Amino acid sequence: MNRLNKPIITKETIKAMEDMSFFTHALIFDDLLIIAQKETNCFVLKTNDGLIVIDAIWPAKIVFDAIVDAIKSVGWNPDTIKKLVLTHGHVDHTGCGKYFVETYNAETYLSEVDDIFWKEHPTKPERPETWKNYQIDTYIQDGDTITLGDKTIYVYGTPGHTPGCLSYIFPVKEAGETHMAALWGGTTPPWTKNGVEQYLKSLDYFIREANNKKVDVALSNHTAIDNGLERILYSKKRMSYMPNIYIIGQDAFQKYCTVFQTLSFEMLDRL
Repeated sequence: MNRLNKPIITKETIKAMEDMSFFTHALIFDDLLIIAQKETNCFVLKTNDGLIVIDAIWPAKIVFDAIVDAIKSVGWNPDTIKKLVLTHGHVDHTGCGKYFVETYNAETYLSEVDDIFWKEHPTKPERPETWKNYQIDTYIQDGDTITLGDKTIYVYGTPGHTPGCLSYIFPVKEAGETHMAALWGGTTPPWTKNGVEQYLKSLDYFIREANNKKVDVALSNHTAIDNGLERILYSKKRMSYMPNIYIIGQDAFQKYCTVFQTLSFEMLDRL
């Protein structure tokens, strides 16, 4: 079978990030829920002291409702949402966070650099409805941790996609067994040579740290990168005797990261 060695990203891929006509979700670990529209994901991590939302898709009430409905559908209580953790300051990740702040008083986390970037360099400068619309409570940076109950998220500074982009590693459970999951925060390289070079340095750093943490689970915040919608569909219908396809092993996680290297080298060839 012929297999792609990189994702296909087109203008339609980018356009689909604004299409809120479709949402899906799946409980991919005992304590991790994924919610997606056509191209962008968010995650909800369950702890013994409440829920952590990671990224928030798009600044629209319909998105907030979809995330809350997904949380309810798996038997979790959205009233226990306590934290909103963001990877970076692009509108398709800062998303509908204001509704989590207004409704649940969620504590918000982002790097200070990207909080400034989010305000001063909006992704859609001509559209006020996409501008920065809530405050960040806690600035985080490389080496920090975010803890709620029995869960700790490890924070890594991975600038490149944005100036203050962050990536995360945290434990998840499958049938009582702990695995380490990694979320590379900035999916695609930027459109400048210096930016791509920084992106590659950050990726090398994150790969080393993931190896040290024995990461065996690959997460993505965009569905085009990892057959995301297909993986969610599989997970929704997975039988008890079938494997969890998010658990790919340590070696395969390292291989997965070469996708981002491939995208970067192609970008350098264009610049």
